[in-house]
Amino acid sequence: MARPGGNPDFGTKYRFDNGRAEPLSEQVKAQVHPDVKHQLKELAISKQCTVPDLIREAIEQYLAKAQAEDTSKDAIAL
Repeated sequence: MARPGGNPDFGTKYRFDNGRAEPLSEQVKAQVHPDVKHQLKELAISKQCTVPDLIREAIEQYLAKAQAEDTSKDAIAL
């Protein structure tokens, strides 16, 4: 039963939205040199985003490049 005087829209109207179509649920951890971490922070500030956003973008680009190379190798093999 709802609490008397509570906000009935709390769970729907004020839900957090990160702007992504799919929620992020998995974690990947990497240890880097302090200089690399500082460079990532500076780059994130200049691009007005976060360090995890930079790393996600870099991983997506790497995977897309690797997939393109794999498909080109498959095409050559045929």
